[in-house]
Amino acid sequence: MQRNSRRCWRPDMILLAALLVSLLIGLLLGGKLSRLAALPLRLPWLALLAFGLQIYLLYWPSAMAPALLSPHTAILVASYLLLLVFVWINRRLPGMLIIGLGLLMNLTVMLANGGYMPITPEAVIQVGHEYELQTFEPGARLRNTKDILLPREQTNLWFLSDIFVVAPPFPIPSVFSPGDVVLALGAAILIIVTLRRAPPAGGRS
Repeated sequence: MQRNSRRCWRPDMILLAALLVSLLIGLLLGGKLSRLAALPLRLPWLALLAFGLQIYLLYWPSAMAPALLSPHTAILVASYLLLLVFVWINRRLPGMLIIGLGLLMNLTVMLANGGYMPITPEAVIQVGHEYELQTFEPGARLRNTKDILLPREQTNLWFLSDIFVVAPPFPIPSVFSPGDVVLALGAAILIIVTLRRAPPAGGRS
């Protein structure tokens, strides 16, 4: 039971929910999914590689005390840099620079705290994962996440860390950062504008 509930605790789930809501809004406003499929992304393999690295790293056990120059954190930071390069290459698309700002906010606070996203014990308790606190020391990476457990007073740039909590009875209890909010906003703009954008003259919708 604990393992299953832990897997539901991911900032990605809140982002996924935001993307699904954006799709629904775009369709209700008369958009077409075919336009999203035709989105002219350049070098999409950069984003796929970055996401693949992050998925792999979520299940790679690491030491209790993360080190910025460890292989784990180095690959995690590299995945964010790949995403930033992808965003810059596609910066002319609507919402892309906002997505890049969100990524940069998250990367900044992660670098300031050893390469991981800080989360406070209080936030862990709010989402119903107080059992995590029985087995993890401050500064430890929480299993299958990009988070490290840090008290607020020990967190550098705390205001950029995972400070927003969506607690039960919400179906997907989540903790997320201001950078996640900005990232979701940029993705929503990209999706909604693309779904509603008229095709070029002589082209297909």
